[in-house]
Amino acid sequence: MAKGNETVTPQPAPEVRVDFSRWAVVAHKDDTGFGRMAEDLKSMLQVGYHLVIPSERLQDRPLIPPRELWLRPKDPEEIVRQRLQGLQGIIFFERYDWHPQLMRIAREMGVKSVCIPMWEWFRGWNPIWELCDLFICPNRFALQIVRRYGWQNSLYLPWVFDLRPFPHRQIRGPARLFIHNAGLVDPSDRKGTRDTIRAFTQVRRRDLNLIVRLQKEVPLPPLDDRIQLQIGNLEDPADLYREGDVAIQPSKMEGLGFMVLEPLGCGLPVITLDYPPMSEYVQQPELRVKKQWFKRKAFPTGWVKHAHLRLPRIQDLTRKIEWCAAQDMEPISRANRQWAEHRFDRIQAQHTWSQVLGALLQGQIQAPERS
Repeated sequence: MAKGNETVTPQPAPEVRVDFSRWAVVAHKDDTGFGRMAEDLKSMLQVGYHLVIPSERLQDRPLIPPRELWLRPKDPEEIVRQRLQGLQGIIFFERYDWHPQLMRIAREMGVKSVCIPMWEWFRGWNPIWELCDLFICPNRFALQIVRRYGWQNSLYLPWVFDLRPFPHRQIRGPARLFIHNAGLVDPSDRKGTRDTIRAFTQVRRRDLNLIVRLQKEVPLPPLDDRIQLQIGNLEDPADLYREGDVAIQPSKMEGLGFMVLEPLGCGLPVITLDYPPMSEYVQQPELRVKKQWFKRKAFPTGWVKHAHLRLPRIQDLTRKIEWCAAQDMEPISRANRQWAEHRFDRIQAQHTWSQVLGALLQGQIQAPERS
């Protein structure tokens, strides 16, 4: 549980055993962030079941029965009850509407509901969250947002990011090749792809190069001969990080921030925006880009009052690129990999999550009324 901003891990009674094989993750099985997070839970904690919600943006990957089962939003209640039968709990991301009756039926069956909130779209005002037994926040900024809505049955645990599929990079000397992974570029340019291009074209040095990777083609600012576009979806996300000396990821808003965590975990220096949660991960102040003064692009919606983008200062982003080209990146590369190996240690993650979920099963963590 939490005291102030600190996390105190509750201790379950000895007789309570968390059997991760009797837990299920509820999420897409695709190449979106939620699909990737589901794979992390399965590989790091050995979560036994995946209740697969059909993808809304990308192609579904084939299911592997009997541990992966469809759960469609319009499935009747009897299907939901079949999927939950015998489970200790379910873990899902951000949304309460994966299936409109999911949390209610789980409560009726004694199956614990655990939400991993992505702060930027968390609609904390909805009373349906009274059916959620626990919020596990993957960064401290998410914890602040959840508690701001009054949900005190929340705590912070570092994400269970699986480093093993990704290459271990050791960068030495000044940076020459920069990479930016845009994924699917949305109209608001959340990943800062256009800002990255604009900043790089202002770099004076001609011996530097930038690779920009996009899943789909979109309109971009003018490129110069130092910038190479790579368009298409890579089958293995680890291939994004097998080349390059520094990753430029000035995201304007991130729930978890895979595009920051992944290169950092590989040992790449990462230039990002000085805004959480990105600033929680990148330990070097000299790589955190300043925000534009008094400028914030808010989404035109009243139902997520905190969903807004912070904009990077293009000139400062250019300066960060030039700084990396003039410094030896080896100390930062080494420090990033060591930080990631400590933070995402698999044995420690299993131990910590087992303690927390054990306390939940024991009843030591209650779902109180909103404070």
